[in-house]
Amino acid sequence: MKTTKILTWLLAILGFQMQSCTEEEESREEYGCPYTTYKTHGTVKDENGNKIQDAKVSVKIDAVAETTDSIGVQSDTIWHSKESVMSDKRGNYETRRTGVHLNSDAIYHYVVITDKNGYLPDTIRKEVKGMDLKFEKGGDWETIAKNEINVTLKRK
Repeated sequence: MKTTKILTWLLAILGFQMQSCTEEEESREEYGCPYTTYKTHGTVKDENGNKIQDAKVSVKIDAVAETTDSIGVQSDTIWHSKESVMSDKRGNYETRRTGVHLNSDAIYHYVVITDKNGYLPDTIRKEVKGMDLKFEKGGDWETIAKNEINVTLKRK
C-alpha cells in the first residue's frame, strides 16, 4: 500500500513536470521552463534611403538541426515560425515569436518577403547559425535571440 502511494505521488510529479514545458506560452512562464523569443527587426527603405511606411513584411523562420545516425546525416526542421507585420512611420518593423529553447547547433533559415504598392516586391533569404544570433536576457526563463534584416525596395 505504501509503495502504491509513493509510486502514484512520483508519477503525478513527473506528469505535472512534463506538462509544464508545452508550446503554450502561458504554461512556460507559469512553471518556469526556459524558452527563446526570436526577434527579427530591420528597416524598410527605398533606393534613395527614404524610409517606407506601411510595407508588409512577412518573416518566415525554419530552425534546422542536423543529426547523424547509421543512415548518415539527416536534416530535420525542429521549429517553424511565420509572421507578418507592417512597417511603422520610420520604416521599422519587428516580429517576435516564442519558440523552443535555443539550439546553438541549429541553422536558422530566414525568408523575409516585403511588399508595398508602387514598389517591386523583395525577398531576402538569410541563413544564420544559432551561435551567430545576438542574445539578450529577457525574463527569468527567457532568452531573446535577435537578428537584423534590412530591406531596400525598388520603385516600379
